[in-house]
Amino acid sequence: MEDNKKDPLKDNITIEVPEEELKEPIGTEPKEEKHKKKKKESLEDKIEEISEELKDVKDKYFRALAEMDNTKKRLQEDLKRERTYSSYTLADKMVDSIEVFDQALNVQTDDPNFKNFLYGFKMIKDMFFNALSEEGVKLIETKIGDTFDPVTEHAVDKIHDPEIADNTIVKIVKKGYKFKDRLLRPAMVVINIIPKQENESDSSEEELQEEATA
Repeated sequence: MEDNKKDPLKDNITIEVPEEELKEPIGTEPKEEKHKKKKKESLEDKIEEISEELKDVKDKYFRALAEMDNTKKRLQEDLKRERTYSSYTLADKMVDSIEVFDQALNVQTDDPNFKNFLYGFKMIKDMFFNALSEEGVKLIETKIGDTFDPVTEHAVDKIHDPEIADNTIVKIVKKGYKFKDRLLRPAMVVINIIPKQENESDSSEEELQEEATA
């Protein structure tokens, strides 16, 4: 009789398991943990992305800073050059006046009154040139008998004289001038040119003479 009695507490106890846990397979992480892990990975990716962007912005900033510094230096150099050569155009025009004075002073005369007049011209010319010298104008030292220099001299004519060395200045038509380290006006000269064939024959004769005396 006693064995057939039921325990009411036993019969009424039930264990409720969430439906989500029943659906999750055994040995897998809970859904909440997965969500946290995914969120963490997403945050790390975002931080890495921001770091790359920040690195790119810093690189662009330093490049722009360097470019600004270079631009500033170029502007300073341009301003310095502009100040240095600011009188170049004026000096070029004034040299023309000096040339006019030189032409007038080259006139030959025996008249004492005219000589006094030319002496006054020379004084004015010297005053002009001294003022130009203070600004940086220098006379190019070109002499008859010097070898022609195409950098500072311009050949306006040529002659042929076998007694004079090839490429030699035989006449100065106009003087040349420099403004500081720049060429202001090349010297106008006449030079002696020996034809190539004649030059080669002269060289051959010199070689034969050297062989004969050896």
